[in-house]
Amino acid sequence: MANSIMSVGVSGLQAAQVALLTTSHNISNATTPGYNRQQAIQSTNTPLAHGNGFIGRGVQVSTVQRIYSQYLVNQSLQAQTQSSQLDSHYNEIKQIDNLLADTTSGLTPALHNFFNAVQDMASNPTSIPSRQAVLSNAEALVSRFQQMDQRLSEMREGVNSQITSSVAEINSLAQQIAGLNTNIQAVEASANGQPANDLRDQRDTLIRDLSKLANVDVVRQNNGHYNVFIGNGQSLVVGSSAMTLKAVASPNDPQRLVMAMDLNNTEVLLPEHQLQGGSLGGLLAFRSETLDSVQNSFDQLAQGIAQTFNTQHQAGLDLQGAAGENFFAVTDPNHAAGSIRVAINDPAEIAAADDDGGVMNNVNALKLAGLQTENILPGGTSYQSAYASLVSQVGNKTRELEVTSKAQESMLNQTDQALQSLSGVNLEEEAANLLRYQQMFQASSKVIEIGNSLFDSLLRI
Repeated sequence: MANSIMSVGVSGLQAAQVALLTTSHNISNATTPGYNRQQAIQSTNTPLAHGNGFIGRGVQVSTVQRIYSQYLVNQSLQAQTQSSQLDSHYNEIKQIDNLLADTTSGLTPALHNFFNAVQDMASNPTSIPSRQAVLSNAEALVSRFQQMDQRLSEMREGVNSQITSSVAEINSLAQQIAGLNTNIQAVEASANGQPANDLRDQRDTLIRDLSKLANVDVVRQNNGHYNVFIGNGQSLVVGSSAMTLKAVASPNDPQRLVMAMDLNNTEVLLPEHQLQGGSLGGLLAFRSETLDSVQNSFDQLAQGIAQTFNTQHQAGLDLQGAAGENFFAVTDPNHAAGSIRVAINDPAEIAAADDDGGVMNNVNALKLAGLQTENILPGGTSYQSAYASLVSQVGNKTRELEVTSKAQESMLNQTDQALQSLSGVNLEEEAANLLRYQQMFQASSKVIEIGNSLFDSLLRI
């Protein structure tokens, strides 16, 4: 009997010790990122059958499990990857919005100043200073085109740089996840299948970091492995093997980085639509949906201004009575905004007159000035309205992303709060557990003490 009492007491002592260790572990990791609180799961030992019933034989700790909700984790991953994509896209497009809409460094003031100078020249077509002002403002206009185009090109280079760093980070995370897959399988196999909670937390943290970069799908295997897929199903980690993602130059545009998977030393290009979600997906969406279209529209505007202004300029006469030549030149039609320049440098060569009134009249100058508001560009728009439309489109998209980004951030916070309330460490609760398990430990010690006393009494009989 005494031996049985002592055995029950020892089981309680051991269970209390495990519970105290687990609680202490929780308290120590209260601020550890990605940590899920753990709980010692207790169950009764198999009771002993007696003639007068079943006599209990104490307690055992069946496992130490982490408090974890796969449903909430999946929700959090999806909210995180969508939030990161929207944030990334918004942060990039905001730069273009600020560039285009700026009232001092945007294109609008340069365009106004140029046509105001043309209008002033029409008021005094023989004035060399007025003509020189037209050339000076034309130089300022093409310089503004070139500066803004340079800024857009810098943004494209910035996207390439961020893509390269994102790919390197994805590959690093994939290698770490594959390594943890191997470690978790080995550790759990040596512990008769008991879960390696801390290692699993580390792996989940890596998955969370990965979801910030790209959309993540995780397929959990019976052997403890995570198979990880990014984007729209591209395999990244399979068991203990990690694939290698690369940023390579596009075969159609060497200045444009695209994604490729290294499969047996062969680069397999991945369509951009397969790499959605996360900051990487946001970068790719920004480039394809915004940056490409803005640069294309900007080039079309520069080309349109050059062509239409040149056509009207060629219809007039300069101060020498010669037919007007090209006022603007575009050296690269595929990159008009960056290659537009003023083709003449002599103010006398500006064709302000027409054939009927002689070289002293201002008929063609008035027509040149009228181009500012004339719907002369393809699509029936004027110079100013075409640029205003571009500014408006980018501005509307920017505001849309700002609103949706904030809404998604709020959803992410709510999901994380739900996850934290379940799996996070509550220090007050853990402090209460410490007292409870301390009392359990002391009570079990008292049981052992009584059992030992009973045993001594039996020996004295």
